[in-house]
Amino acid sequence: MHKALLTAIVTVFLTISTILIICSLDGPAFCNSNIEGSLQFFTYKDYCVLPYVTRSSLEQSMEVFERITLVVHVSANYLDNRIAEQVDAWEGPVTLSIVVPSVDVYANIHKIQHKACLLLQLPKAVLDKLSAHIVFRSKKGCAMEVIASLNDQTTVGIYPVNVARNTARLLVRSKYILLGDYEFIFSRGFESRMRNLANDELIRNPKTALVFRIFEVNDTVQRLPRDKADLRKLFFQGMAVEFHAKFTSAAHKIPRLIDWFNHPVDKSKASLSNVLPLARRDWEPQFVSLNTIPFHDENFPFSLRDNTVLRWEMCRHNYTFVLVNDVFMVHRGIKTLKDAPETKKRQHRSRLQFKTAIKLFKDRMDKHFPETKQKCPEFGA
Repeated sequence: MHKALLTAIVTVFLTISTILIICSLDGPAFCNSNIEGSLQFFTYKDYCVLPYVTRSSLEQSMEVFERITLVVHVSANYLDNRIAEQVDAWEGPVTLSIVVPSVDVYANIHKIQHKACLLLQLPKAVLDKLSAHIVFRSKKGCAMEVIASLNDQTTVGIYPVNVARNTARLLVRSKYILLGDYEFIFSRGFESRMRNLANDELIRNPKTALVFRIFEVNDTVQRLPRDKADLRKLFFQGMAVEFHAKFTSAAHKIPRLIDWFNHPVDKSKASLSNVLPLARRDWEPQFVSLNTIPFHDENFPFSLRDNTVLRWEMCRHNYTFVLVNDVFMVHRGIKTLKDAPETKKRQHRSRLQFKTAIKLFKDRMDKHFPETKQKCPEFGA
């Protein structure tokens, strides 16, 4: 009882603190030629964050609290117009973390500045929803002169994926979140329908994750499917598959797919299907939740259980995963076993860091949540 009360107090404190921080931040004028003097960074552990390269107009309204924020992240060298397609397909606010290496930081910021100015030419419907932030490593703090002198070559080619996810979350103002990745497109009306469901279900059962299905579509398909009928047609034509079905079949597989396809669509509100036990350690469900879920464990390296670990921790926190009918997320391009060598190479380089991370994680879970150890799968690669 005391532990639950303490958790509630800490959650409220962090929420209020985050809101106060956000309200004090101003987005810099990024289309000026000389901007260094106007930049305002804040420190996050061993990182600096430059908030609001672009700021969503949705965040100016208190109504944003009732929305679902799409939280995404990207390395600066991958940032391009694909973000416009993703934001355009999402009804609610989007928070984007952009990671730059800690070398020639101001030059990198200027490159992002240029891209941001190009983004300002995007349709108003996109700009109204997008807030973007820059993240980079600095163990010596975030003073202007420190940043100017940074030359950490070890950060080139290293992607602190969970720092990117967590810093983006710190700047979220809504009570609901969807922790996504770059390039994914959502079914039409996803945010509004899922929000209506969340307003019912997550208020009654806050430790619930509203799980949705995720698919890949052949890259010859010009227009990604935005409704279930189009997706169903592509699926039975062999042009769409469950995400990574031809790469690692278990990670995103959810039973009774044909039943899901055949379920009648309610365009006003999504509905619950069935509870999905987290029985496999490699299962990585995608979901909408309250913004009070745990943060990603930052000890885990990119591409080696960096995202799965959140599901493990939620299981130990005794969250319930429930499948939602009709709504879905889709990615262009079908990954196959031909893509495995590059992934294996990246994972091999991170193996030592992973071993340390998994030990620390298991020890932390066993210390704080011993009562759920038997409920959840054994954690591992």
